[in-house]
Amino acid sequence: MKSEDNDRTVILSQPKDNVATAKFPLKAGMLLTFSGGKTIEVREEIRFGHKIALRKIPKNSPVIKYGERIGKTTQTIEPGELVHIHNVVGERGKRKSRTRVKVKK
Repeated sequence: MKSEDNDRTVILSQPKDNVATAKFPLKAGMLLTFSGGKTIEVREEIRFGHKIALRKIPKNSPVIKYGERIGKTTQTIEPGELVHIHNVVGERGKRKSRTRVKVKK
């Protein structure tokens, strides 16, 4: 398994993010090395522009990208796994509650 510098392989927007975005397709078995010596093995193919988990994200936990919560996991996601619609429910642009508005005619 070849180790790749994460600066060339993924985009990490904010240090508190728990996902990064692939700059090009990542193959299962690749090792991504991060500052501080942390290494993550890619567990499955990650297509260009898709997200990879940087650490374990438990079920019903927030997915953090751009330093902001973008969704919630529907199952536990292990480091190196694909983070996508099969294991995340998006939250961006959704209201917590709905307010009825009366329109005057």
